[in-house]
Amino acid sequence: MKHLRTTTALLLLFATVFIVSCSKKDEPEPTLADQVAGDYTINKIGVSGFSLDVPYTDPTNGTVTSGTIKVVKVTDDTATAKMTLSEKDKSGKITDDISDLGTATLKKATTGEIEAYSGTIKIGTYSNGVLSLLGTSPDLGNITISGKKN
Repeated sequence: MKHLRTTTALLLLFATVFIVSCSKKDEPEPTLADQVAGDYTINKIGVSGFSLDVPYTDPTNGTVTSGTIKVVKVTDDTATAKMTLSEKDKSGKITDDISDLGTATLKKATTGEIEAYSGTIKIGTYSNGVLSLLGTSPDLGNITISGKKN
């Protein structure tokens, strides 16, 4: 009987160690640039406190404005981006305006968001599939562009 208890205890201990050691290993978190890289559809453009939902149809001429942002990984903590704004007139003619947004350094914020910097200036954030870019224009003031990852 004593031998049976010892054997049962050893089997239980072995089974416990086996089950614990076979648990799923933690997957490493992708690099910041891997998380941010991808194609985004612009859904909002804000200028000096005024915002437009995108796509936007100009009520005066019927032109529809839409846009995309493509973010590409350069290194684990840097990425580059290009923005394409498209205008489609009433006849269906599409005109694209492509802007190189440059390269940004990515940092993880204490909130969990990924922040983008140009030097020491914060130029954007990424969280839960939403990219927000921040900028200023001498003519227009503060500009915010938001897009959702495709």
